[in-house]
Amino acid sequence: MASELCKTISEAKLERHKNLFLNYRNLHHFPLELLKDEGLQYLERLYMKRNSLTTLVRQPLYCNVYSIGSLVKLQFLDLSDNALEIVCPEIGRLRSLRHLRLANNQLKYLPAEVGDLRELQTLDISTNRLITLPERLHMCLSLQYLTADRNHLWCVPRHLCQLPSLNELSMAGNRLAFLPLDLNFLTPISLPKSLLELLHCPLGHCHRCSQPMFTIVYPKLFPLRETPMAGLHQGRTTVSFVAYCCSTQCLQTFDLLS
Repeated sequence: MASELCKTISEAKLERHKNLFLNYRNLHHFPLELLKDEGLQYLERLYMKRNSLTTLVRQPLYCNVYSIGSLVKLQFLDLSDNALEIVCPEIGRLRSLRHLRLANNQLKYLPAEVGDLRELQTLDISTNRLITLPERLHMCLSLQYLTADRNHLWCVPRHLCQLPSLNELSMAGNRLAFLPLDLNFLTPISLPKSLLELLHCPLGHCHRCSQPMFTIVYPKLFPLRETPMAGLHQGRTTVSFVAYCCSTQCLQTFDLLS
């Protein structure tokens, strides 16, 4: 397998390939042959999905010697369906990168340098272990499609809503507690259309503070006998009243009779 891989890479260098397919190779380490010498300076699309990569380099030491940032013309990088735990900051040197696929890995964070990818149009980081997104992500001014489904995200960076080209934002299957929509800070023009429409479609309004609820509601059950309507039914019904609150604090302080 190693000799076959070296042959494939050597041919790609010699023939100045723009596309290189290294999918389904059971690779455990990023092949440094891609980066040695002048590397594949003509390479525009690199496919490495369905391997067993844990990092983009074999050891942290190599980040300073051989860097994926050497692939200066790379526009498309597919590293989905691996076992990636770390993405080196040098990925921010891929200034021509337009599409980055990191889905189905084990990433807990992304380096801040992802924000240096000014030409990035598509970012797929779904099905990882991300708790938060880098604040500098809003600097990816060309970003149109961001997919971050099935992670452990609890918030969205506030400035992400200012991305001028963002058309689709998908964050299903996370732990979002709120959306960063401060209308005193953001104008409708600066909001992506899909997020703006959410403002008109909340799940409901908190019975305690009247704030709109978009992702999570906290129900509180009041038996009918504890409500002002109890006298109307004289105990002949089991109907109860359910209040919905936007937070545990509102849930604890809400009183139907107050």
